[in-house]
Amino acid sequence: MILAVKNLNLSFEDRAGRRKILDDVSFSVEEGQIVGIVGLSGAGKTSLLRTLNLLQPVDSGEIFFDGKNIVNLKDEEIRKMRKKIGVVFQSFNLFRNRTVSQNIAFPLKIQGLGSREVKEKVEKISGELGLDQRIQAYPSQLSGGEQQRAAIARALVMDPKMILLDEPTSALDPKTTGRLLDLVVELNQKHRITFVVVTHDMDVIKRTCDKVAYLEDGKLKFFGPAHEFFVKVEKNEVRDFGTPLELDRKAIEHRGKIIRVLFWGKKTHEAVMWKVARELDVSVNILYGKIEELKHGPFGAMIIGIDGEQQDLFIQRLRESVYSLEEVQ
Repeated sequence: MILAVKNLNLSFEDRAGRRKILDDVSFSVEEGQIVGIVGLSGAGKTSLLRTLNLLQPVDSGEIFFDGKNIVNLKDEEIRKMRKKIGVVFQSFNLFRNRTVSQNIAFPLKIQGLGSREVKEKVEKISGELGLDQRIQAYPSQLSGGEQQRAAIARALVMDPKMILLDEPTSALDPKTTGRLLDLVVELNQKHRITFVVVTHDMDVIKRTCDKVAYLEDGKLKFFGPAHEFFVKVEKNEVRDFGTPLELDRKAIEHRGKIIRVLFWGKKTHEAVMWKVARELDVSVNILYGKIEELKHGPFGAMIIGIDGEQQDLFIQRLRESVYSLEEVQ
């Protein structure tokens, strides 16, 4: 386990008084995982991220990083700890008057490394992130995607065990976002770096994340595998993340039963439902359906109307073969 957060509490003082930002938050992250933090604006996502390397001090609770409680570390110990936790801010925070090479080299020089070693590390990292042709460019000369990669390179050059990403795709177009997500997965697999990502972009969760932390009003309402989070989304159990389904008049007038079926993994693409329907002579009417590719496999959701004398047996048989099934009407 690389990270364990236990009973974390954080509050801020404002004109209205003391306001709770994080309320008894606990979760743990295994080494090499990518974890997404999601929630509505003001839920406490970025505040939580900033506590993980003590950029934001906490009121109470414990944060164990690499087996050590970092909450009460002294200044010198905090500096040592931060060498192993890279941070990429939403605004990139590149030095505007320094080249890409100089930006990447900055933390190495702060650590007192010699010029030769700095040069070698910068060349290696810039090449790995596809910046070798841009190392003499200034941030203003870079695209949004290149700036993001330069910021990641600066974090990566310190050989961190964990990297914190704050809204990494917020300023990027869809094509550049896709390339960045591929890069994050590649770095995770190649270097076994743990990533904790704050995002509002569900594609980030779908394509990169092993687990999801969902915050609501400072409370951790869900922490678990990405596909289980999307189960909650489909059931509208996650506030403002699901798409409320308005069944049309045809569906409402449907005389049989209406059920929600969720598929996960290999069975998503199997014709289980149609096989059972044929065997029991039950008619099936698809009212809503989608399949999405998550990092660890496909996830499917359907709402269907069923009719026939054996519809109860159909539900019983189908429930044995799918991830989740419930009656909607």
